[in-house]
Parts: sequence; C-alpha cells; structure tokens
Amino acid sequence: MLHKKIKLNDTAFVELYIPDSVISYGVNRKWPAVVICPGGGYMISAIKEGEAVAIQFLAKGYACFVLRYSTFIKDRESYYNESSEINENGYYPSQILELMETLHIIHENAEEWAIDKESIFTIGFSAGAHIITMEALRWNDDSLLKQLGFKPKSVELKPKGCILCYPMLNAKIDTLSNLDLSEFQKDSMNECLHKSKTPNSEQVEALNVENYLHSDIPEFFIWHTTEDSVTNAEDTTSLVKKFQEIGQPCEYHLFKKGRHGLACGNKQYASKDTDVNNTIGMWLPLVFNWMGEF
Repeated sequence: MLHKKIKLNDTAFVELYIPDSVISYGVNRKWPAVVICPGGGYMISAIKEGEAVAIQFLAKGYACFVLRYSTFIKDRESYYNESSEINENGYYPSQILELMETLHIIHENAEEWAIDKESIFTIGFSAGAHIITMEALRWNDDSLLKQLGFKPKSVELKPKGCILCYPMLNAKIDTLSNLDLSEFQKDSMNECLHKSKTPNSEQVEALNVENYLHSDIPEFFIWHTTEDSVTNAEDTTSLVKKFQEIGQPCEYHLFKKGRHGLACGNKQYASKDTDVNNTIGMWLPLVFNWMGEF
C-alpha cells in the first residue's frame, strides 16, 4: 500500500492510503477512490473523521485521500483556550479550492496510482460536508475556477457521488442555540466564513448550499440523526426535498438516536462509551451498497 502526505500549502495537505494495484499474479486492478473531508466547524480538523474513516473504505477496496484542509485556527488547544493565532490560509473558500486541487492531483496521478478516474467520490462530516457539497454544486463555477492555480480538464472536478454525514449546510452560526459556543468561537467562525463578525443576511445566504442547486451535479448519499444538537437535521431534510423538486437522485437516512460527531460509531476509535453506537455504524454498509449501484 502506498501511504504518504502531499503538501498543498503551508497549512493543508492530503494523506494518501492507496492499495497495491497487483491483487494476484499477473492481475492488476484500478481502484475507485474517496476523498475524505473531516469536520471541525472550519476552525479545527476532527481526528476520528480522517484515518478512522479511511480504514473502513480501504477494507472495501477504495483508495482513500484524507484532506486536512486549511482551518482557521491552527490547533485545537488554542481554539478552546481562545488564544489562537489566525491562519491566513483558512478563510473561506480556500477549503473548497483545496478540495478542487486534491481532485485535480488524483486525476493527474491516476495512472501511477491505479485509480479509476470515473469512480471518485467525496465524503464530508459536519463542516467537511459543507465543503464537499459546495464543491459538488459549484465544480464548474467560474468565480471559483479563476482562483485555482491550474486549469481543470473536462469534468475532473465533478465527483461521481457525494456522501454527507451529519452535514452543516449553511452558515447561520447564531442559530446554533444548542451548541455551547463562546463569543470568541462564534466570532472566529463568522470571520472565517464571512470576514466579518456580524455578517449581513446576503453574506449568510451566500453559504447556503440550497442556493447552488442545478441540473449537472453528482448524486448524493446523506445521513443525519434527530438527536443532533450541533447541525440541524431539518436543514438536511429541506435539502433532500429540494433534490426531489428538481428530480435529483438522493439516498437519505435519518436515524433516531445519536449525537453529533460519532463518525463510524465503532469502539476502535471511541474515547468514551458514548462514542460507540452500533446503529449509527449501519450507515457504512448502507453507503457501500449505494456506491456499488453506480
């Protein structure tokens, strides 16, 4: 297996987990791939939503690329201690551009890495889901493409499918009433996303994914829980309804139990008993079934 890190800039990198293409004597295989974007509110990068997820997909024959995109705060401790230095690379939409660059790198190296270029998926958790959704809906948006340091070829920036896990779908920070955010944390998120501590309604709406729906977008697999007190399952259901209105295929699973941020819900990456949720873990066989239908 090939395992290495590719630096995108001073504060972002992609970690590669690519199976050997030789699967038997004289038999080679090209692998489907998944780009994984952990959550963290654009402020930090969640640990258990990276390698822990890649391991699950590797076991099913997917090459995995964990994108540690530029976060607004460089480390978790500084964020919670409210003594952080701002990362100049971490302003939105640099994270979307870094995802686009990652997809470009995969396509450029597909032959060497034995990647099936027609089967590249993206998966995002919480804020990471906001990033991959915006990329999937705006993969051919000139206002983003002109900010790239390369010229995309054909449809290389359009994923085959997108997987959203307890997604953040808008930037309405003040509506997170059940999330215990300090004023510093709210201000930091607004600064990151809007470059203003007090964004106006137009700025906030510009980050609502529902405003970017069109006909030429990938298919989506989405799951959420009704108990999530950080991101709102009602927003997710609203997006699914919008998909239905435009005739966009989508598979949606709304689980009854489960808090925010459980990732795979397995004991191997549980820091406490409440991190283990076997019901939530069922999203994995469901998504593997969905991916196999393409």
